[in-house]
Amino acid sequence: MTGKDITRKAESKRFISGVVEGFYGRPWSADQRKLLFSWMQKSGLNTYMYAPKDDYKHRAYWRELYSVEEAENLTNLISASKEKDVVFVYAVSPGLDISFSNVKDVQALKRKLEQVATFGCEAFAMLFDDIDPELSEADRSAFQSFGLAQVSVSNEVFEHLHQPKLFLFCPTEYCASRAVPNVATSEYLNTIGSKLLPGIDIMWTGPKVVSKKLTVTALEEIATSLKRPAVIWDNIHANDYDPRRIFLGPYDGRSPEVIPYINGVMTNPNTEFEANFMAIHTLGQWCQSNPNGVKKDLIKGDQMSPVASDIKLETESDYICDEDIPSRIDIRYQPKAALKAAMPDWLAEIHCRREPPRHPFPRVIPTYLPGALMSCPPGVSSYLPPGPPVVLNPSPPPSNLPGVPSCPPGNPTIPPGITPFTSNVPAELPSAAQPCMNPSELEAPSTPPNNYLPPSPPAGLPMPDIIKTCLTPSYTTQTITSAVGLTPLATICTSAQAPLPIPTFIQPPSLPVSSLLELPQSDSISDTALSSESGAEPMEVATTGPPDSSESSRNVPVLNNSVSHTPSLEKQNSSDSLMQIESDMNDKNEDSIFNDRVDNVFSEEDALLLVDLFYMPFEHGAQGLFFLQRLHWLRNNVQSIIRGNGSDTNQFEVTEWHHLADEFSAKVGEAVSLLSKLTSGPNKSFMCDMYSYLWDLISILKICRAYVQWLAKGLATQPLAQQTFSCVTWFSKGYKEAFMSGDQEPWVFRGGLQAELQRLLPIDSAHDLFYIKPPDYIITKTYNIRPYKALDEDAVYQICLKTCDDGMDGTDVFPNNPHIMGDKLIGKFVNLSSDYCFVIEDEVGVCGYVVAAVDAHDLNNKSKMAWVPSVQEKYPLTEKKDHSPIDDVIQSFHSDLNTVSDDIHSKYPSVLRLDILPSRVEDPALPRRLLACVLCALKCSGSKGVHCELNVGDKFMVDFYAKLGFFALTPLEGHPNDIVFLGRPI
Repeated sequence: MTGKDITRKAESKRFISGVVEGFYGRPWSADQRKLLFSWMQKSGLNTYMYAPKDDYKHRAYWRELYSVEEAENLTNLISASKEKDVVFVYAVSPGLDISFSNVKDVQALKRKLEQVATFGCEAFAMLFDDIDPELSEADRSAFQSFGLAQVSVSNEVFEHLHQPKLFLFCPTEYCASRAVPNVATSEYLNTIGSKLLPGIDIMWTGPKVVSKKLTVTALEEIATSLKRPAVIWDNIHANDYDPRRIFLGPYDGRSPEVIPYINGVMTNPNTEFEANFMAIHTLGQWCQSNPNGVKKDLIKGDQMSPVASDIKLETESDYICDEDIPSRIDIRYQPKAALKAAMPDWLAEIHCRREPPRHPFPRVIPTYLPGALMSCPPGVSSYLPPGPPVVLNPSPPPSNLPGVPSCPPGNPTIPPGITPFTSNVPAELPSAAQPCMNPSELEAPSTPPNNYLPPSPPAGLPMPDIIKTCLTPSYTTQTITSAVGLTPLATICTSAQAPLPIPTFIQPPSLPVSSLLELPQSDSISDTALSSESGAEPMEVATTGPPDSSESSRNVPVLNNSVSHTPSLEKQNSSDSLMQIESDMNDKNEDSIFNDRVDNVFSEEDALLLVDLFYMPFEHGAQGLFFLQRLHWLRNNVQSIIRGNGSDTNQFEVTEWHHLADEFSAKVGEAVSLLSKLTSGPNKSFMCDMYSYLWDLISILKICRAYVQWLAKGLATQPLAQQTFSCVTWFSKGYKEAFMSGDQEPWVFRGGLQAELQRLLPIDSAHDLFYIKPPDYIITKTYNIRPYKALDEDAVYQICLKTCDDGMDGTDVFPNNPHIMGDKLIGKFVNLSSDYCFVIEDEVGVCGYVVAAVDAHDLNNKSKMAWVPSVQEKYPLTEKKDHSPIDDVIQSFHSDLNTVSDDIHSKYPSVLRLDILPSRVEDPALPRRLLACVLCALKCSGSKGVHCELNVGDKFMVDFYAKLGFFALTPLEGHPNDIVFLGRPI
């Protein structure tokens, strides 16, 4: 062994610890990376790898050299890392289209890394994850196997760079589940291990792409195949596979006992930069918990160390999964203690003043390269299954690689900021999928509702033996703009499947960009002067102020029915785009009612609650579990308060139910306050990164709270209708165990806590009401959705007047009779069916409503007896030669009531009307959330469908309801031609 080899061996003993920027999505900015180096230095981490998959010069266009401006920025970044004693690793991913036998390609690779070396970079990485494992015809004649081809090029580059002190290699089989046929006998892994030069470290994600835990046994096995200990590429905090999940919990699932069996750990965390402080801080604590560890067989397989065995009983109640106890209760590192230790530093970051970055508009480049397997047009074979980091792919993976995600959440060919055409959205786009257990293991009701359709999985999604990802069709349609060409009722009723759901929440991934080109930082986040040509992505401002002074303007709210209606924001939209903040921050906060805010400072309790709501991929936090367990209990025990259920009412059970319901509502209020504190805090960068996730969860929690408040009325007559049918819930037999076991990749359980709560609601299959694209602006106003009260009558009448003229204000039309349109359109609902009415209220008062009745025929019969006589007396019929609009309305009170035909009533027996004031309802998702509340109530009362009645000339309102998932119904015969009926199954 030469002196150089001995020196290299001594240097290699330094334990590698740090961060990989290796996710799919918008890369971090230069300022964020410099802040990252500071975090890493304080946490004791020593290595950063630059590997953003969507930086086109890292992956898609790896042959291109950096421009002068990019070179300067990269040089500054490398210098900044050295100042913080962080090793900067430049990674390149040439595997998409490299020809290993082509001398020009190899020279291009050397030239690219040589250029980066001139910037001061001394560490490099070659990544071959997420690529086609087949050699081209030219390469097959030069190399015996794919592994030999990768080894040949990597060794040549390594030696060309004079064997840098740190050189990392990511294999194509980067985890045990990808090893063919397994780790021990994989020809590829054994080739890599035996042929790759000993100075090259090899990266490994563990048993899975996202591994719940790492054991000594598994690490020894891979070290044997690789002929060296692995460097762990850890995806435990990665979230780029699910647009609704983000992970704020502490580093977990890895005992410090495994440190001697690996050469390092680098975490590939959340795409949202600000969300990663806890992951980085706790990883640093973990790495330092066993600095001088020696190999001990203390955690072999499922065996725990003697120390862990001794104290297991003392801590067993603190943990949910016994399998994780060895790693969780190691006395040197405990995740909960690490979380608490990191909290003061995290709060300091949350309270500091920091603006979000401005990113340049992405370079427009082709998304399909001849001969390359990259982001292709829909329907064209694309990426292989996700590797480090995780990604969703546009097409099904090869059949010999089970258990991997395949369908992308959106159109990958559309860059952020570009509005796609609705007609170009691929038909195979899935809504966020719902997990489903093996049917033989389910504990479900014996019979489903009459309109229940069997679930079907999205195209290409894997179906593991234990967990199967599936989807119940939701009943939404494309927008209709007029009453012409209405779908016949018979066609709707006999259709084999309901219209496809619209994936409104999920956003398309970005095109590759240059993450080394930055916009100049503005002095103010609210600066909207930059145009798209300058590279900015300005956000609209949700201004807080009085209603529009011009009440004659069109007042129909525009709902985003798909990603084609607004500039698209990516999954990490918060940090990528310039979110505008209102200058006037609200002084109110919301719980079940609006109370004065006592303390609007983000406290440690708030931070702990935030972590609990967005915990880890295989575990929900304590507060998240509270919401699940309490909602499940309230739903399943509501029979104790149902009126006239045939049994004696137990007053203790009634009191207990209401007490627990109030506690649930209060907890929702605490979660709602997080959003207010977040938007009013000084760290706008943190706020932007977290906003869309918290907005989504709180919206679902508000629906759950309104549902519980309605259940408190004791009107639920169909306990069976309260069960869920699309798949299973957190409480189904075997589901929780499968979720927490780590045997399945976490993308099998999509949607996070939001999806778990949705499945506890009776309309869980109505995905268009839950999976909604976050707003393109920050909304600081607070809203509450609750059941209607008698005191709301004047407010809802006023809203009805301001929206009665096809969405426009009717005040000038009925100046002397402000209540006449309310009496005509909603009076019978609020007087005869008030239990099925809900309102939206802001800090001023009610600003939207939905009124409904379970049975339209029953409502008409009651109206004839109790409502019509009263309005006829209130508005007596007078004879006039010239009829004004008021006279026409009065005439309608004295005419026969419109009655829905039996053919429509048989499928859509319930009736409703929904109106909002757009000048006050700034959140575009609120109409859908409001509709979800009333549909829950109707479903629990036995309804299977709902319809609404509009005048044939109300084209704007027809379009409004169509965007809420209603479609036109044509009665079979004998119905007025001036009435349009729109229906929606429940």
